[in-house]
Amino acid sequence: MKYRLRIRDEESKKEINVSEDEIIEVKYKIGLAEDTNLANSRSTVEMEITGKIISNLENTGNNLNSENKSVNDDLYERNKKNIIDLVEWAESYLQKSDYRNLEMFVDLGSNKKMDLKFTNMFVYKFSQEMSIEKGIGIFKLKLRQKFHQKNKLDIK
Repeated sequence: MKYRLRIRDEESKKEINVSEDEIIEVKYKIGLAEDTNLANSRSTVEMEITGKIISNLENTGNNLNSENKSVNDDLYERNKKNIIDLVEWAESYLQKSDYRNLEMFVDLGSNKKMDLKFTNMFVYKFSQEMSIEKGIGIFKLKLRQKFHQKNKLDIK
């Protein structure tokens, strides 16, 4: 199973496209509203995306020919840009770009696909873990959906 994500800011028409090479895991849940006074924290749709922070050294070191090297360098640069864009979104609290639409394209294998659309998502929590000793980097993006809206999820 493979996932791709498109996060779209409808105001600026800006997109963040997270590829299947960058995503480790996606979880979402639909649940009861929490008992608080803040509408944003009462969203019944929550999502957690765990992804890779790709190392340029790790990527280019594994490939000997220049053709593969340029493909991996592109992946590194795309991943770097995506991480920067996600951090900027996480910092956009109470701005017009705070709420964004998210599309998840799932490849189930055997030419079976499923597309999910979540509207008005906002960053609830963003974290990064990096370890030189382990040689890995991981980001976690936790999203919630605006509470007062219709059509919380569209699945095709």
